[in-house]
Amino acid sequence: MQAGETKLQPMIEGTKQYLVPLFQRPYSWENKEWKILWADLADLCDVDEPRAHFIGSVVTMPTVSVPEGVSKYLLIDGQQRLTTIFILLALLRDLSRDGNQPHLAEEINNTLLINPYKSGNDRYKLQPTQGDRESFRAIIDRTAQPDTSSQIHAAYKFFEREMRKKPLDIERLKQVISKSLSAVSIVLDINDNPHLVFEGLNAKGRPLTQADLIRNYFIMRVHVDAQEDVYQKHWRPMQESLGSALTEFIRHYLIMQLGDTVNVNDVYFVLKDQITPDNAIPYLQTLAKY
Repeated sequence: MQAGETKLQPMIEGTKQYLVPLFQRPYSWENKEWKILWADLADLCDVDEPRAHFIGSVVTMPTVSVPEGVSKYLLIDGQQRLTTIFILLALLRDLSRDGNQPHLAEEINNTLLINPYKSGNDRYKLQPTQGDRESFRAIIDRTAQPDTSSQIHAAYKFFEREMRKKPLDIERLKQVISKSLSAVSIVLDINDNPHLVFEGLNAKGRPLTQADLIRNYFIMRVHVDAQEDVYQKHWRPMQESLGSALTEFIRHYLIMQLGDTVNVNDVYFVLKDQITPDNAIPYLQTLAKY
């Protein structure tokens, strides 16, 4: 594990991509968090030489990717902060483009938002969770928003309204975001267990459900390039069919398999004891079949 303080710009510039793991919850910041961030940025813009402004920790882990692909990192913690920053940078790009500042718009787009010489998924510097991906890409690509009720879209609209109410200099705001925002960057070793780290980070926040923990445990036993396919084929159909009853279904499955009582609070731990690196996917396939 490596840890150190860094500015935002070196974290996101260069050919790289941050992947929000499927075990993370969707983007959930609301007005309260947006207002605090905006007020901090506005204050920094008013100062001739703004101080470094600490925004928290960002925990990542490098993943194994194909040689010709971009450097990819699992974003274990800091999803909400980084996603919000990308949304705000996309707005500054759009305002620059609409305000006849094409060079500034291109600089923001090609250095901070996308990997300009890559295509497909590798083009995006951030890959949110499955549920947020289309809305986020619509903002980055400046295309029609597929879900105007998403929090991703709501965040963009919030900052757009704030810029209309009290316009800040776009170039100045971009400099503040990229050079004054500071974070503690914690990079896990490739052999660390990101799910275990996430469980520890989550302990002080809203607790995960038993089904959340089980999904996480399965997905993290799949190579990063295959995680979405496994999730879509085997987990998502169960989740959509059963909803909040998913944990109870798994509990009954375990009772039938083991022939013994399983407490509702022990479902994750009982199932976890049955999973090995070799049987994780076949076990999930069988669970989905039932």
